Amino acid sequence: MVAVQTDAGKPSPKMILIVVLLVAVFASAVLDVVVPISAIDIGKTFHVSPGTVGQLDSLNALATVATALLMGAFAVWFRYKTLVVAGAAFIAFCALGLFLAPSFLLAQLVFPLNGIGSVMIIITAQTFVGNSYPLNKKAKAIGWIAAAGTLANAVGAPITGFMTGIVGWRYVFALFMLPTAVISLLFVLFVFPLNLPEPQEILKKEPFMMGFKQVLSQKTAVACLVAAFLINGAAFGSLFFQVTFLRQVFSVPANLASLIGTLAGTALITVGAVIGGNFVNRFGRKNLTVIATSLAATLTMLSFLVASLPLSVTLRWVATLFGGISVSAFANLTIEQVPKFRSTNMSLFSAMGGAGTAVGITAAGLVLNFFSNPTEGFRALGLTMAAFALGAILAIFLVAKDPIREKQMVAQN
Repeated sequence: MVAVQTDAGKPSPKMILIVVLLVAVFASAVLDVVVPISAIDIGKTFHVSPGTVGQLDSLNALATVATALLMGAFAVWFRYKTLVVAGAAFIAFCALGLFLAPSFLLAQLVFPLNGIGSVMIIITAQTFVGNSYPLNKKAKAIGWIAAAGTLANAVGAPITGFMTGIVGWRYVFALFMLPTAVISLLFVLFVFPLNLPEPQEILKKEPFMMGFKQVLSQKTAVACLVAAFLINGAAFGSLFFQVTFLRQVFSVPANLASLIGTLAGTALITVGAVIGGNFVNRFGRKNLTVIATSLAATLTMLSFLVASLPLSVTLRWVATLFGGISVSAFANLTIEQVPKFRSTNMSLFSAMGGAGTAVGITAAGLVLNFFSNPTEGFRALGLTMAAFALGAILAIFLVAKDPIREKQMVAQN
């Protein structure tokens, strides 16, 4: 790829910024696959059940909620570089703390640092793209941001499965997550442009509380926020226990489960996110979100109900492909709801997503702990997560609007 050149012959600050942000987003998503793949092993170390280990991701999600609610103010007070540097530092400290944690209680205290750092990075990336890129390029850029996170999952899954089986789950944090976070931190410190683009100055003129009022007063924006809560609950509630499902129901070894489950799934989500970014303008943000989410939810539910391992895995693979398309389309739909207050809107979007993640994982863990038979427990989990997804689909289909599609229809008439 040839970088965009400025008049001085140097790479465009906008091009440098998006590359740096993609690297940071990659680092922020590494932890997403570690605990789901190693849940059984972490539970054995701390003498707790896999369902209880799920509390780590629930606490992480709650931290993202609190941070996301503050990001509207952070965007006013701090520069992009400051936010991304702080986010990468939080992730590095989290990796070190989890490697050294002597008890499950301390692991619970350290784990949320990753959620704080991830939100700071992701919201900064989404806000920059939303304010800086033209419509025809914005959808693709949002898709690439989503793809960077899922690519980290795809890369991290086999590494986590392999290292957990060879040297134990702690060394995944010390030898993979920590170096990745440090590299991202150094990249941001030394490559991130000092002269920030104009959109940062525009954000400083947005009254902080007025942004919340404007977003929450629009029914279509609120519908997207409710859907974000439910979609994340459904997605992460089922995703977190995917490897545990393969290991307990089909007796698949940990390393193989991470390959056919997490690795293949996240690779397909990455592909789906890129596809969604390229087709969202053609099919419409709302239409593509509803269709892709419906297919992803239905196929995921069926993957927990069937008794055949090949069929279950195939259903889940196709579901994750549509899930990636949904992620990209839904982010593009939400970011256009309140254009004058994108930072606040995406902060609330991330907060609701984090809350949904916490509730979804907690609900999934409670469902699994309620059943003594893992097969019955996972079937109930599949139905529970499908109910979450159905609520999200209805909220988007019945209430949410696609501002871009409506403008295009008005222009045609």
